[in-house]
Amino acid sequence: MANKGRLKKVAKQLSEERPIRYRRYKYLFLIVCEDEKTEPSYFNEYLSDITADTIYLKPIGAGRDPKGVVERAIIERDILAQEAKREVDEVWVVFDKDDADENEKKTKNFYDAFQIAATENFEVAFSNEVFELWLLLHFTDVDKEVPLPRNEIYERLKHLFQEIPEYANYEYDHKVIDKRTIEIIFKVGDRESAIKRAQILFDYHKDSEPIKANPLTKVHILVQTLLDWIKYFSYLPDK
Repeated sequence: MANKGRLKKVAKQLSEERPIRYRRYKYLFLIVCEDEKTEPSYFNEYLSDITADTIYLKPIGAGRDPKGVVERAIIERDILAQEAKREVDEVWVVFDKDDADENEKKTKNFYDAFQIAATENFEVAFSNEVFELWLLLHFTDVDKEVPLPRNEIYERLKHLFQEIPEYANYEYDHKVIDKRTIEIIFKVGDRESAIKRAQILFDYHKDSEPIKANPLTKVHILVQTLLDWIKYFSYLPDK
């Protein structure tokens, strides 16, 4: 676990945010992501689909390794619970395998993330190798039996984006957050097909160790869960 003193310091800094009227929300949904830009930007797009005063959705970018993401989620959950004066209904952690198999320390941190998340009752949406696999699945099938390196994912996204006439000159760079990337995903990509494609990968790799299950993403489970709650509250009669 992280140093308690450092966690308390971070918690103090994070608690100094604007006051929010939490009582009006029926459901508190927290998502803590490994990436500080692309992933939070992606989930923020769902805010416009949420019926007013139903779901408080808070995507956060941690900028840490998998274990650090889960540790940050503990802090964020506790802060949110304290401010809202109630338990957080659902917490998801989103992180990648990346180079977790590079050395023993990274491998341990990767598996520690799952263990801590289970202890804290967090849901885990991890990807092997990277979150961008989920974005790629909005446009094309992926061979479930052939490992897909992250650099190939980035290249395939770049070429797929440039095949769209409106974005023919767009130079996709995964290291740079560009609103056009998220725009393309929601405007041109097929989310329902992405969910089905991701499920195929999940079914094939579900019994494999996370660090070896390539290609795989569980982001579709998070997305489907969020969509189900949005749909549920949109039909819930006002009181």
